[in-house]
Amino acid sequence: MKCSKCLQDAIFFQPYSGLHLCGQHIIADVEAKAKKVIRAHGWLKSRDHIAVLLFGDQGGSALLYFLKKLTEQRSDIRITALIITDKKSIGSNTLRAKHIAECLDTEFLEVSLSEESECGAGTLAAKNPEISSLPMFPTSDSILPDGIAQKHGITKIAWGLCLDDAAGVVLDHIIRGDGEKLVRNSSFGDAIIRICPFIAVTAAEISLYAELCGCGNEMTINPEPGDGLHKDVNDMLDHYTDNHPATKYALLNLGENLMGLTTGIAGLIYACECYGKYQQGICNDGSISIEVTNVAR
Repeated sequence: MKCSKCLQDAIFFQPYSGLHLCGQHIIADVEAKAKKVIRAHGWLKSRDHIAVLLFGDQGGSALLYFLKKLTEQRSDIRITALIITDKKSIGSNTLRAKHIAECLDTEFLEVSLSEESECGAGTLAAKNPEISSLPMFPTSDSILPDGIAQKHGITKIAWGLCLDDAAGVVLDHIIRGDGEKLVRNSSFGDAIIRICPFIAVTAAEISLYAELCGCGNEMTINPEPGDGLHKDVNDMLDHYTDNHPATKYALLNLGENLMGLTTGIAGLIYACECYGKYQQGICNDGSISIEVTNVAR
C-alpha cells in the first residue's frame, strides 16, 4: 500500500481519516496536529520557559523532541526537562528520563519529593482559599510542582497527555457518575499553565512518531494505567473505537465543551492531572513536597 500523500510505501493506517501514511507523513501529521493545538490555545509565547515533564515515558520523550525542534530557531523560548523523583522510585525511570534529556541535548531540572521541603504544590492554594476549593485545581493531589516552577521562572509545564488519555478520563468520569467534575467555568488562579500539544494525537501515533524520530528505543516506556476501573474503561474504549474510529475525538470535544468557554481544554488538562494517572509522585500522606536536587545541562 502506498502513502496517500506520496508514492512511498505506507507504514501506518489512520482509521479515522482513511489515510495510509509513510514515515515522513506520519511525522508531518503529528507535528501539524500539535502545532494546530498550540496555535488554537496560544501556548507558545515570547520569553516562555517551558518545562517538559519527563517520567521516562514515550509521550514525554516525543514531546520534548517536538518542542526542541519547534523552538530551535527561537532564542526567546527556553526548554527544560523536569524530572520528578522520590526515594522510593529513584531507579530505571529516572535514569531513562535523564538519558532522554541528555540525548536531546536539553538541560534538566531534577526535583525530588521530600517530606521536609520548603516548597509544595499546595503553596499556591494556601495563598488563595477560593481557588483551592475548586474540584479541578491542582492542589496537594497534583504531582506537578507549581512552587518550583515559579521559583525557576518556568512559565508553562508541558506533559505528554495524548488523545487516549483525555478521552479515557472523560468517559471514566461519566461511568463513575462524577461527570459534574467536568462541568466548571472557574479560573485556575495562580497555577502554572499546563500545555499538552499532543492532546489531539493518538497514543499509537505518538509511539510511532517517537520511534521514527529516534526517541522511542528500549530506554523509553509508557506508564501503566491507574486503577482497575480506569484500565477497563480504556480497554472498552479501545474496543469501541475499532468500530467507530472517531470516538476518542468526540470524547475530547465533549470534555472541552463541558468545561465551558472560559476553561475549555485547560480544564480538561487539569481534570486529567487531578485524576491521577501518574500517581508515582504522591507522598504517603497524600501531600506533595518538592526539593530541587540537581540542575544539569
